[in-house]
Amino acid sequence: MLILYSDTRGLDEGRALCRGRSRAPGSAFAYSLLFRALELWQGARELPEAAIDARGKPFFPERPDWHFSLSHTRGFVLAAVSASPVGADVQLRDGRGERLAERLMSEKEREDFDFYELWSLRESLYKLTGEGSLRDMRFERRGGLIVPPKAGAFCRVYADIPGCAAAAASCAEPLPERLIRVEGEKICT
Repeated sequence: MLILYSDTRGLDEGRALCRGRSRAPGSAFAYSLLFRALELWQGARELPEAAIDARGKPFFPERPDWHFSLSHTRGFVLAAVSASPVGADVQLRDGRGERLAERLMSEKEREDFDFYELWSLRESLYKLTGEGSLRDMRFERRGGLIVPPKAGAFCRVYADIPGCAAAAASCAEPLPERLIRVEGEKICT
């Protein structure tokens, strides 16, 4: 498993290596970073055609053994690739979290995580399983380990991205200790 991120601030998305799959800002950068992740992980020479499953999760019909998860926030993209299902998310620490924490976090969660860490954990687990409500998922830390609400799932929070919180979730493969940074120009033409 590899998880890559890129700082896209100041870059023109029209120069992205790959086309986006949605109109959302960052989509083309996310798929371009996915291509770089697959190139590094499996030696891919092109990005396989993606489809959307019944839950809305993108996948590669011709490469069912290649799993991925994408996330983008203002100025940053994240791509995780794995031999087993994976979920990953990045959240920009934009200051809104403090207002939302009281409504969306339990007291224990507020002791264990900041809002952005928790929300990225919830998003990554949801992307992995497609189950549950983001508002109702409860996480905690025990002995330094993150305990997710789904038995058998493993989650990790990353502080590698400046000004952001990121997280990943998997039920099979160990999660990497660190994210890999890819220079923004490497996902552009």
